[in-house]
Amino acid sequence: MRAKLIEVVSCVFLFQWPDSYCSTHKCLVKPPPPSHFTIHGLWPSYNKLIDGKMWLEDCNKEDPLDPTQIQDLEKQLDQKWPSLKQTNLEFWSHEWKKHGTCSNLGQHAYFEAALALERLTNLTKILADGGVVPSDVKTYAFREISDALARGTGFRTYFKCSKNKAGDTLLSEVRQCVDRYGEKLINCTALSFDYCDNADKIKMPQSGYMISSSTSYNLAATRSIYIIMHLYLLGVMHVYY
Repeated sequence: MRAKLIEVVSCVFLFQWPDSYCSTHKCLVKPPPPSHFTIHGLWPSYNKLIDGKMWLEDCNKEDPLDPTQIQDLEKQLDQKWPSLKQTNLEFWSHEWKKHGTCSNLGQHAYFEAALALERLTNLTKILADGGVVPSDVKTYAFREISDALARGTGFRTYFKCSKNKAGDTLLSEVRQCVDRYGEKLINCTALSFDYCDNADKIKMPQSGYMISSSTSYNLAATRSIYIIMHLYLLGVMHVYY
């Protein structure tokens, strides 16, 4: 059952830089994480604060994601819209429930629109063309990143930063503004989404993967078992010969 028509002013199309996310969260993906920007979501927006929020959320709780509706898109979604902390289907289901139900689009159309928008710009290449490349050492000024995005996309684009345990400011997310139908990029005119504390020293990390404690334990245990088996086999071979 579809909800009544929602008055969407515009949408925000979000990309995340996996290495920054995995520098500040415990990722479940096998290292290394994807070396390109991946989709975070397509969020219908009011374009202004209403009740302290800019996003429309949870517009139809009676319309959970039906995986069969996007089965033909799954291969593309696995590559372009992977989850870094849960299963891909769980991530897509969350984004559909929280944001997609407010888009006035059907389930297939919502995810198809996001994939079509993703094909419009290659953010990794755009930044590289502007001299902003992944590095665990080099830092960039806010304006360098902002100008590279504007030149490469042709539109004003916002981005967001996060901080790792060392206190480094990391480029974590790029947010592009989209028309209300989710079809084409437009200039961002809403309140600024740029959250970067240290605007003169921003990193775009390339090896920020954090292994969870359980994963570290499993790796250590596996390594110990391997050593024990290796020594055992050496002993058996020594006795045999």
